[in-house]
Amino acid sequence: MSYLNLKYIDLSSITIVGSLIFFIWGIIVGLLLFIYFAINGNFDTLSLLIPFTIAFISLVGGIVYYFIGTFIYNIFSKKIFNVSFEISNGNIKRISILPISIIITLINIIFVILFYPGLKLVLEVILIDLYSFISFTPMISLIGQTIDIITNPIIILIFIVLTFILTVLEEFIYDLVSKKTGGVEIKLENNNNNGINKINYFKPSSVGLNLAISLIIPYTIINLIISFLFFPVSYINFIWVIIGGFIGIFIIMSISTIFYNLIANKLNPILVELESN
Repeated sequence: MSYLNLKYIDLSSITIVGSLIFFIWGIIVGLLLFIYFAINGNFDTLSLLIPFTIAFISLVGGIVYYFIGTFIYNIFSKKIFNVSFEISNGNIKRISILPISIIITLINIIFVILFYPGLKLVLEVILIDLYSFISFTPMISLIGQTIDIITNPIIILIFIVLTFILTVLEEFIYDLVSKKTGGVEIKLENNNNNGINKINYFKPSSVGLNLAISLIIPYTIINLIISFLFFPVSYINFIWVIIGGFIGIFIIMSISTIFYNLIANKLNPILVELESN
């Protein structure tokens, strides 16, 4: 058993790997939307651009998200504190709750400061574009109201507070669950006997299971809030939403891990600097 501090994450490796995973998911989502529009008779030349547009936006979004997020983490890990892990027999047994919750919240605050000024403008442009696809006026009105809610400063403040609370809850659940499931299985490689490690492999099923269990309670809380404030649903439907959420998280996380393992094997794995306590 070893206790490790995550001192530094290599910007280039995580940006490449993370953005490629976003890009692959963008292609998948784009193709599914293209098929959906084609089946429903909304197929036209503009529909052909949907997979490429979503894939491109996903790629750019992944680059921005991982580069800026990792850059901010590296600054905080040097100036404030860093996240620590307990690893036993190649499994992540415990993650320090407070440090990771504070850092994720601070990163989200900085993202809001950087991107909030243009968020509402972009969403309004998207709303205008939707008029060409959706002729159902109540649906357009509902989307417009949703955009107003999303860009409300109070809602954004609530989002930041919830980020901290839900991250604390998620990591607390993970630390409990990992005692029963064994935690996420990871393979690290350190050939130079220094602090720099390659993350060569994650076991997909362990990532999917542990994250699905850890995220389902925060996911349920968010759905309760949304249901209470905006879209009331029956208890039966709510239960199905929770079950679907658990299955969805498991599948998405497992597949994303498979993508990571393939990219790490063919291109390059993520490099991290780990320091023993």
